[in-house]
Amino acid sequence: MDKVLEIIPFENLESTWKAMETQMVSPFMYYDYMQYIVREENRKSGHSVRIACIKDKAVGEILMIVPLVYVKGKDAHYKMLGDIGGCDIADALYKDGISEEDKLECIRFFYDSFPGPMKLFRLWEQSPLYLNAPQERIVSAQPVVYADIPVPKDWNEYLASLSGYSRHNLTRAFRRMDRDGIEHRLEVYGGDRPMPKDVWALLMKTYYARFHNKYKRGVFSDQTKGGILVQTAKYVHYLTFKKHWFYHKHDSLSIPELQNARTYVLWNGDDMISFACGFLTHDKKVCSYPRLAINEKYNYYTPGCVLLAEILQHYMAEGVTEHLDLSRGDEPYKFKMAAVPYNTYDIVLK
Repeated sequence: MDKVLEIIPFENLESTWKAMETQMVSPFMYYDYMQYIVREENRKSGHSVRIACIKDKAVGEILMIVPLVYVKGKDAHYKMLGDIGGCDIADALYKDGISEEDKLECIRFFYDSFPGPMKLFRLWEQSPLYLNAPQERIVSAQPVVYADIPVPKDWNEYLASLSGYSRHNLTRAFRRMDRDGIEHRLEVYGGDRPMPKDVWALLMKTYYARFHNKYKRGVFSDQTKGGILVQTAKYVHYLTFKKHWFYHKHDSLSIPELQNARTYVLWNGDDMISFACGFLTHDKKVCSYPRLAINEKYNYYTPGCVLLAEILQHYMAEGVTEHLDLSRGDEPYKFKMAAVPYNTYDIVLK
């Protein structure tokens, strides 16, 4: 089968792209989500979105889509469109029903068509694009840990699977809340229950406050790099430009708008204790959470772990999904809650 490469504008690919989403596991590769990333990348100086499409030359049918960004400058290279903070998996898409042989041919043709430097990050460890990368061009391949919690069938069995220390901490957190009169409740937003604007405003305030406090502490710490003047400059930057960025970055825009987005909030009355924001796959087998934050006022109650416990019990009762994917990062709290590690790879090609 003869193939040809064509760079096609993102907005011209909606129907073809969505037809290929049946092959995708990650909701971070869906067209409706990626449109927010395209807008963000288009605002960056020196970045040019280039969607590489491999076609069957005879019939003009698109067989493979690789969402890329060309980064100009001294270190000019191509990167994955999904390689951006707040995103998760980045990958290629393939025509539904394509044979493994044709898929492999498309991948080889893709790499042959881009002989220059590439930094393809966030590729799932089972991605054909990663597994079939040309070995002679690979400069480095670094694994990055992600975490996934399979939704348990029985709550008592799940608790028994935790370490004694983790189980004790979780039960102690619930006891402390009961003792101190914190009548926590879980609320779910998204899908048929849109998030109210006042809830979203409080969520963003809670999210920003975590980072604000981190930088504020750095100003008064002699343990930080650069000393007090550098830290103060960073803090002022954070109060101005960085705050604006937090409220307008791609995931801050997509979470309250997309139909497959889900936000779980743990409340104490009208007070937000903690929250997690994520996206459901089309088949509802996975819900991935790139954003989880806590109200530091409730640190004493281990609010992150309590939130995950409540979400898991909700999933068990409602049959929402099979996997609670905690996304990128190896933070200890994830594995205290019986998360299973998996990897993506950041590969650099010459």
